Amino acid sequence: MNFKKKFKESLLKGRKTSTLRMGIKDYKVGEIVKVLAGDEEIGLAKIKEVKLVQWKDIGKKDVLNEGMKRKKDLKRELKNIYGDFDDESVFTQIVFKMLKERKRWD
Repeated sequence: MNFKKKFKESLLKGRKTSTLRMGIKDYKVGEIVKVLAGDEEIGLAKIKEVKLVQWKDIGKKDVLNEGMKRKKDLKRELKNIYGDFDDESVFTQIVFKMLKERKRWD
């Protein structure tokens, strides 16, 4: 899974434990994936949950799991990546747990 470099610390410290990807994505519960922040591979994560959600159904807990405090900040971030979307837009919500930092398994 690829993230912007600015999310590296939140990922490594366990503050960001989920991600929203626009559309329907093919992640499986139990899958182990590489995690990149910018161009840097920072570790591995295990997929804990995958579900489809509409933007209108994203709640406070979802925002916090994204490593953010306010839904409007999350919306701004997603708009920078995907462009405009509305309340009916579908996202794949991927909940994960970081397993290792890269420097420990090089």
